[in-house]
Amino acid sequence: MEGLKVDGRMKVKTLKADFKRTFGYALRVYNTQNHFVDEELLLANVRQDAEADKSGEFNIDPEWTVDEFEKNFMATFGIKVQVYTQDDTALADNDLKIISGKSLKIDGRMKVKTVRENFKETYGFALRVYNTQNHFVDDDDLISAVRQDDNADKSGEITINPEWTIDEFEKKVMENYGVKVQVYTPDDTKLADNDIKLFWGNK
Repeated sequence: MEGLKVDGRMKVKTLKADFKRTFGYALRVYNTQNHFVDEELLLANVRQDAEADKSGEFNIDPEWTVDEFEKNFMATFGIKVQVYTQDDTALADNDLKIISGKSLKIDGRMKVKTVRENFKETYGFALRVYNTQNHFVDDDDLISAVRQDDNADKSGEITINPEWTIDEFEKKVMENYGVKVQVYTPDDTKLADNDIKLFWGNK
């Protein structure tokens, strides 16, 4: 997965939107009084450390932990930022990698179309869901009602790790729900390579 380039000439609102779209996390940006900054300001005009570089370019590495990102951002721009969970309700764990914000939860009570839409939005890949006759299932069916293995857990929740390969993801859905899924290329024309990782769909 590619990182994200940040420039001192970017507006705060652009940074927050790009960060959310790229990594899944919410981002908060603060001034010297620990208040949220005006989102129309340029990053170069938001500073807490007069010695920091306020106009250069900064590349966010998706392999950084949340803590590394926040510290590197302060070191580069002299700006305090904090990474929050996807729903912007709690601080993200400092030890998580930035890329892990692209995790996605699947619940047996979700409709097939919701899973497919969320998967496409989060990872870029198309997703197909099948019944026992290897036909596409009705998009309005609940995941728990689509089953090929009666012994599988059909109502629990699993969290998709963006570091999983396509093969790992497909097997885990079968193990958890007894549901056959296949990941297709973003244009939905052919099967995705089993060995690539989920987050590559958004490269």
